[in-house]
Amino acid sequence: MTAQQRLTLTRADARRLLVRYHVPPAPLATIVRRLGTIQFDPLAPVGTNPDLVLQARVPGYRRGDWLRAAYEQRLLVDGWDKQASLIQPGEWWAQAPFHRWFARRWRKHGVDVDAPEARALVEQVARHGPATSLELGDQRSDPALRGSWYGPKRSRHLLKALWDTGHLMTHHRVGGRHAYDLPERVLPREAREVDATPDEALQRLVVRRVQAAGLLRPSADAAVWMLPCPRAERDRRAARAMAHGELIELDVEGTRYWATPAALSALDAAPVPAGGGAVRFLAPLDPLMWDRGGVARLFGFDYVWEVYKPQAQRRWGYYVLPVLWGERFVARFDARCQQGVLTLLAWHWEAEIHPARLPEGLAEALQRAAGEFLDYLGAARVVLPRGLGREARRAWQLAVR
Repeated sequence: MTAQQRLTLTRADARRLLVRYHVPPAPLATIVRRLGTIQFDPLAPVGTNPDLVLQARVPGYRRGDWLRAAYEQRLLVDGWDKQASLIQPGEWWAQAPFHRWFARRWRKHGVDVDAPEARALVEQVARHGPATSLELGDQRSDPALRGSWYGPKRSRHLLKALWDTGHLMTHHRVGGRHAYDLPERVLPREAREVDATPDEALQRLVVRRVQAAGLLRPSADAAVWMLPCPRAERDRRAARAMAHGELIELDVEGTRYWATPAALSALDAAPVPAGGGAVRFLAPLDPLMWDRGGVARLFGFDYVWEVYKPQAQRRWGYYVLPVLWGERFVARFDARCQQGVLTLLAWHWEAEIHPARLPEGLAEALQRAAGEFLDYLGAARVVLPRGLGREARRAWQLAVR
C-alpha cells in the first residue's frame, strides 16, 4: 500500500479507536482472543501484569484468575512474544521463529539444547512428569555461572534454554516457578499439528504484535518491536500481511501506524457515554501502553515506568498505574496491596485536572472504578495519600464496602 492509499485518521480518531478497541468489557476468553498476547511480569504490588491487564477489561475479574485460565482451562499458555508472555495455545505454531532464534543465542553462550545433558533433562521430565528446576537435573552450582541472571546451576540454564526453544513448556507454576513438561502433555493435539512455513509464522508474530497494541507505529521503540528478525524483514512481512488484508496502514496526522481490521472496526462501536465514560486503571505493561511515544503523541500523556530506577531518581513512584477516563488520561498512581489493605502511596493528577473541582462525572466514575479495583484485590481497607482532593478522596472512601 502506498502513502497515497493510506487511510487517514485524526488524532481524535486514533484515540477513539484505541479506547473502543481496548476497554469494552468482555469475558476473559473474549479478551484473550482480542489481544492475542499478554505480557507476563512477576512483580505484583497490586497483582501481576496479566492480572492488571485483565481486571481493566473483564467484569468481576479477581486477582489470580489468569492462573486458572492458563493452567486449568488452557485458554493461555506461557510463551514468548514482546517478552515472556501468555499466548493462545492454538498459536503455538507461531513460536517457531523465536525457538530457532533462542537456539542460536544459547549456543553462543555455550548451551546446546541438542547436547546429551539437555536430552537427559527432557527424558527426566518425560519419565516423571511436571517438575520445577528444584527437582530436575544436577543441583550443584557451577562456579563459572555465579552472578548469572539464571543463577549458578547449569541445570537451570539448560531448562531455560529448553523452554526458550520449545522443547519444554510450562505445565503450571509452583510459587512462581515454572513446572516444566513436554509440549504434547500441555498443548491440545490440534495446536501441535498446524502446518506452517517459517515466513507464515513470522508474519503472524508481526500481526499479533499490532493486534495486541490495537494501533502501533512501525517506528516504535525496539523494545516494542522485539522480534526474531531484522526490521527490514519485519517490514516485508507487514507488507505481505497488508496484501492479505491482515493489516491496514494508517496516516495519523503525518505519522504512519499499522492496525488490524478488527481494531479499525472499533471506530464504528458505540460512542463514549456523556459524562466522560468509565475510569480504568491500566497496567504499566498494558498493550495500550507499549508504545509510550505513541501514547504521548495521541493522548498527550507522558508515561515512564520507573520500577527499575533508583528510588532517588523516581518522579512518580515504583509501580505506577495510568488512569484512563473515557478517551483521556487523567492521573497516575503508585500503590501496593498487602493483607487486605490497599495503600495508595502517591496520586498524581494530570496538569489540566484541578483536584478541588473535578470535571463533571469523573468523581462518580472514579468511585465505581475504585470499588471494582478493591473487589479485584480482595481489599477491605484503603489508605489514601495527599493530593487527591476532596471529591476523589470521598470517591475512594465510598468505594470501600
